[in-house]
Amino acid sequence: MKKIINILVITILLATSFASCDKGFENIVDSEGKLSFQMFEATIQNGENVIESRATSIDINTFKVIVVNKTTGVEVGNWSYGNLPEIVVLPTGSYSVKVYNSELQNATWDSPYFYGSQDFIITENDVTIVEPIVCKLSNLKVTIKYSDELKSAIGAGEDVKVNVAVGENSSLDYVYNETRAGYFRCDTENKSLVATFSGTVEGYYISEYKVISDVAAGQHRIITFSLKSAPDIFDEYGAVGTTGLSLNASVTTVDMTSNVPAEEETINPDDYITISESALSYTMKASSKDVTISSSDEWTAISSESWCTLSPAKGNAGESNLTISVTDNSVAHERTATVTINMGTISQEIFVRQAAFSEQPSVAVPSITSTTIDLSASNIVTATSIVDVDVLAPGKIAKFNVTIQMSDGNGGTLDLSQVGLANEFDLCNPGQYKEGLKGLNLPVESEVKGQSSMKFDISGFMPMLVIYSGDHIFDIEVVDELGQSTKATLKLKVE
Repeated sequence: MKKIINILVITILLATSFASCDKGFENIVDSEGKLSFQMFEATIQNGENVIESRATSIDINTFKVIVVNKTTGVEVGNWSYGNLPEIVVLPTGSYSVKVYNSELQNATWDSPYFYGSQDFIITENDVTIVEPIVCKLSNLKVTIKYSDELKSAIGAGEDVKVNVAVGENSSLDYVYNETRAGYFRCDTENKSLVATFSGTVEGYYISEYKVISDVAAGQHRIITFSLKSAPDIFDEYGAVGTTGLSLNASVTTVDMTSNVPAEEETINPDDYITISESALSYTMKASSKDVTISSSDEWTAISSESWCTLSPAKGNAGESNLTISVTDNSVAHERTATVTINMGTISQEIFVRQAAFSEQPSVAVPSITSTTIDLSASNIVTATSIVDVDVLAPGKIAKFNVTIQMSDGNGGTLDLSQVGLANEFDLCNPGQYKEGLKGLNLPVESEVKGQSSMKFDISGFMPMLVIYSGDHIFDIEVVDELGQSTKATLKLKVE
């Protein structure tokens, strides 16, 4: 039977008598109460999802149980969970009991850190019962994966590694074929993760990094590197070239602190869902913005507010667009909404902010002009022609839609998918055509979206155009964040 332990440290005072005080040693010992562990239980929440199959299993009986005086910060009790006393005598006051499996490390392999705590008060001549405590994963788990195509390109991977750094003092090197999970300290000072790939791919040395700014304790971040080849393009002589190799890194986030029984856990380590935007801002006027979603399975989307609507509300595996629309805000305060995208047990959130009625600016509509071609006529071009337009959008660009009708030289229209492009695209949200457009030196994403002025230069298309005689039409539509739009048509001719 467990013993009753008195935590009080009774100090025996030896003092001399004073003429002015003939009182004895009274009230040396404070009033006391009792702490009961008789009904106490500690459990690991979702622990089966973070313990590696070949790592040493975690025994709850070895967990440390610490009692700390909250006022003084002094530790007044320290046991293992499997050897707890039934009753502990303590001075009256405020305390905290903490349960954990090991000391938290900055960075280490296969070492999940579980932690749980509970505050309690000891009152005089009373018994305080410690309620059950759930210990949750309290460090960040990170695993590194590679796509099959990249694995083939790497080969033996003798010089390939991924360095993962969380904050300034925590990092691990994941050598190629490393299957262990790394665990990192993650707190208010360590909230960003940088994963740097370095090594030889198809004979070329590549060094690229991925930054994740919102990591948190209790998450499992699965970072998957894949090969990203730039599309073939035509030079001025009609020959085909390539812009080289680069890597893409997708990130899957799994919340390891949710209470999911082992038999219901369906997370596949290769599952992922990523979004192109985590926050959107709207003016007071009704408008819409698109977000690109990439996922390994079907997903659904939910808005927290009725004035913020979604289309579509679900999508399939692969890459798809989600349109987030807001109605007019007629009240004099900002309003916010949260859009949650779910794929199984994995989710992503988009924070939506709409300005108050009083913040509505009055700005000019976008304008499109050119000093190199005549926008009102057909322009004869050669392989070396400079063709560009200047765009001004005081209300900031939200969409930059381009529709291309290129002659195939035989009276038909050229299908640009043959060169890794499309006949219609949005420079703000280029999706899978991003690298092809960048290969032609066209601005994309943040180089366009949110800009108030920019140059749209399609001179890089000219070597391709001159291969095909006939008319080539580029229709442009610029839409600003206020929903105002302007259109222009570039009419080019190859003789």
